[in-house]
Amino acid sequence: MSFVPLNIKTGNYLLSSMIQIKNLIKVATENNIKVLTITDNNMYGVIDFYKECTKNNIKPIIGLEITLDSLQYVLYAKGYEGYKNLIKLATITSSEDLLAIVPYESRKLYNDLKKIYEHIFIGYKNDNEKAKIKSNNTVYMNKILCLEKEDEIYLKYLYAIKEGKTIKEIDDITDVSLLPLKNIEEENNQKIIDLCNLELKFHQDLMPVIFDKSYEILKQKCIDGMKKIFGDTVNKKYMIRLKTELNTIKEMGFCDYFLIVADYINYAKDSNILVGPGRGSAAGSLVSYLLNITTIDPIKYDLLFERFLNKERITMPDIDVDFEDIKRDEVINYCINKYGVKKVAPIITFGTLGPRQALKDVGRVLEIDSKKLDILSKMIDPRISLLDNYKNKKVKDFVSQHEELKKVYKIALKIEGLKRHTSIHAAGIVMSKKDLDEVIPLDKSHTDFYTTGYDMNYLEEIGLLKMDFLGLKNLNLISNILNEINDLDFDNIKEDDKKALNIFKTANTTGIFQFESSGMINFLKKFNPETFNDIVAALALFRPGPMQNIDSYIRRKQGKERINYLHPSLEKILKSTYGIIIYQEQIMQIANVMAGYTLAEADLLRRAMSKKKEDILLKEKDKFINQSVKKGYTKKVATEVYDLILRFANYGFNKSHSVAYAMISYRMAYLKAYYPKIFMKNLLSSAINSDKKTMEYIYECKLNNIHITPPDINKSEDNYIIDKNNIIFPLTNIKNIGINAVKIILDERKKQKFKDIFDFVRRCYGKAVTKKVIQNLILAGAFDQQSYNKKTLIENLEVIINYGEIGEYLDEEMFKPELEIKEEYSRQELMNFELEIFGFYLSNHPITEYKLKNPKAIEIRQLNNYFDKNIQSIIYVEKVRVIDTKRKEKMMFITASDELDKIDIVVFPKVYNKHINIENNDILLVTGKVEKRYDEFQIIASDLEKLN
Repeated sequence: MSFVPLNIKTGNYLLSSMIQIKNLIKVATENNIKVLTITDNNMYGVIDFYKECTKNNIKPIIGLEITLDSLQYVLYAKGYEGYKNLIKLATITSSEDLLAIVPYESRKLYNDLKKIYEHIFIGYKNDNEKAKIKSNNTVYMNKILCLEKEDEIYLKYLYAIKEGKTIKEIDDITDVSLLPLKNIEEENNQKIIDLCNLELKFHQDLMPVIFDKSYEILKQKCIDGMKKIFGDTVNKKYMIRLKTELNTIKEMGFCDYFLIVADYINYAKDSNILVGPGRGSAAGSLVSYLLNITTIDPIKYDLLFERFLNKERITMPDIDVDFEDIKRDEVINYCINKYGVKKVAPIITFGTLGPRQALKDVGRVLEIDSKKLDILSKMIDPRISLLDNYKNKKVKDFVSQHEELKKVYKIALKIEGLKRHTSIHAAGIVMSKKDLDEVIPLDKSHTDFYTTGYDMNYLEEIGLLKMDFLGLKNLNLISNILNEINDLDFDNIKEDDKKALNIFKTANTTGIFQFESSGMINFLKKFNPETFNDIVAALALFRPGPMQNIDSYIRRKQGKERINYLHPSLEKILKSTYGIIIYQEQIMQIANVMAGYTLAEADLLRRAMSKKKEDILLKEKDKFINQSVKKGYTKKVATEVYDLILRFANYGFNKSHSVAYAMISYRMAYLKAYYPKIFMKNLLSSAINSDKKTMEYIYECKLNNIHITPPDINKSEDNYIIDKNNIIFPLTNIKNIGINAVKIILDERKKQKFKDIFDFVRRCYGKAVTKKVIQNLILAGAFDQQSYNKKTLIENLEVIINYGEIGEYLDEEMFKPELEIKEEYSRQELMNFELEIFGFYLSNHPITEYKLKNPKAIEIRQLNNYFDKNIQSIIYVEKVRVIDTKRKEKMMFITASDELDKIDIVVFPKVYNKHINIENNDILLVTGKVEKRYDEFQIIASDLEKLN
């Protein structure tokens, strides 16, 4: 056997190696290398390395670099017990089944380690070192950090990024070996290879076992839940369904799992943490409903348990749960504390050197002008590689024009894709009946808890239970609204309420979960939903694939298109969706009714269809048709139905998920319908750092006759508040007024309200409350309720501030400076100040009153739904530019806006000649065609009418 490299470091040795595992395997196979090692200072890449090696008939040897007294040595797992000892983090609790190599520079550790490890060697990297070692127990071992000679130079850049230094501060890197190593023959090398024979274990039985009699406990809790929900009389189908589900859960060994999930959900609800009604296929489980895991009755909504769990498809159960995102960590901490810090762990993830990050890091290391890098970064599409980005002429030209950027780009190309740092998965948690460090490495980057040392790709395959604790911002919003209402329970909001449904019918869904986008609002206007089931269907239909069915669905709903069921037996399944398959559950039900599939078998068919597994589909087609014929259907009908469900399988949506999320949407609509001011106040508070969203929600308030009062120095808080049926704008949303300034103002106001601006300046001026802060407060209207208009205060600001600086030495009742009274700014000037101070028009936008009189006028944000169509829109003229055409005719370009967006309007000579008097600040009714120039929509005007 040829020589085997014993010290390969991969990109998982963060920012210290150029080697990516897939490239390592490629080089090994090309050079007929049959054994490889991995010896990073962590075990992040071990599973990936192991699986890639075994897939390519390469023997994997798993090592770990250990640091002791600032010196390094490497341990290798001889077998699975050795592997288990390696994964005990850096604290090796046992020497059993481990082999050690001590590098020459760490040789003083050798004698102590020799007492611990049965097999131990001293590593040398050149003949000089070998000659100095007085032992035959030597083995050649030099670090392999890259695969090609030319890559050596890029290691310096990785080290510089890692250490936060510039390239000038990094020493040259020497003594790095490359693959393949040749012309080395060693007895000890072969001995080490023979000693290391690790086989990792997958699909282990690691499901947590918390209770001795978990099935009996689960069954009793379900019966208790049944009584609580339905009382003493329960429909027989619920009892049959419960028995079926419990048997499946018991046979699959998931009783403890359901009890654990129910435990932490009930903890959350008892702790006033809002939990979603459900999500995903778990909403199809009656057991979940009875345990209060979900609040969706699956029988009422015709949801299937087999879509969630069935014995034919052996997969881990997957109950993902939505929590208020600001309180999600409380639930995770509860689980860690209750079930054990080594039995529950968040999942590790890795930040990589993506296209923009690689450019940014290399640019810093090379001390490149950050402005140039920012310009380049904005041109880069982060979804594709730097190589593919370079095909973009704009990127290529910009890089070519700057010599220093050529170098940055070349280096970034080489390091792109390498792991940069560790992070924590946004939602994923694993749980195990054994201590996790018995089966996987743990990472202790955080002081209070461990994270898994492997990422999510392999944890379930090992046998660990993975759960998603998801944070949903909309639940924060709902929680805040409910806390303010105080006597309404989220899970008991009245169903099928006309006012709530009318929110969807009128497409008044700004702020409603899943229904906020302009595309969805436009769809609702056509769709005209009237029932909760329509809302469920809307969520399933409004996705890229099924969208092609929307028009047909609407025509059938309106009675304008014939509904064809192919066979009367399908009517019960497809009636609610007008003969169109939109749910995955419908596919399962059709296979069950027509071809006698069990629902478990039908779920396998659905999965095969959605994944386009052709071999399975051909086999299943014969089965479906033959079994349908046996049940009395004709071959023609059976074939047509099979082809129909095959066509819709890719578009089918999980109805359980659709119902669960529609429930959140519906309940939010109920809150908006019955508590509009509280709803909008909290919606505005949720958008306090977003000008765009704030502008959108303020416009929504105007459309719903909710008045937003400008800031008031004696009323405004750091959030929106309701005062006498109005919503008062907060101090924190005024430009250039920081948190510290607001805190000073509010703390001072708690002592006593401000009598006037002189009193305010005397008590608050200085430190965070600067002249600019006072100026912006004035222009925002914060002093409008007092004696002077804005212009008077602005023109006399120096006098007011001078008074403030000496005011504390004066009797304020005896002396106040006299101000020179000014006539207020013009309406146009006040509007411009609003735009500057808030980023939008807080009082009525100049076009709002005209739009309310013309409800058919299309808003700019909706123009993408009217491409290539003629429309009318009401706009405000911000800028006019007139140019000469090649024929020496004049034409005009108008930059226009409405309350929420901007648009360019092109006025060709024929139309321009009729409207040469268009000026800035005009309000126009534009008639024209919606077209696209590059990626931007524009209107080609056919007529213009001045409204002001």
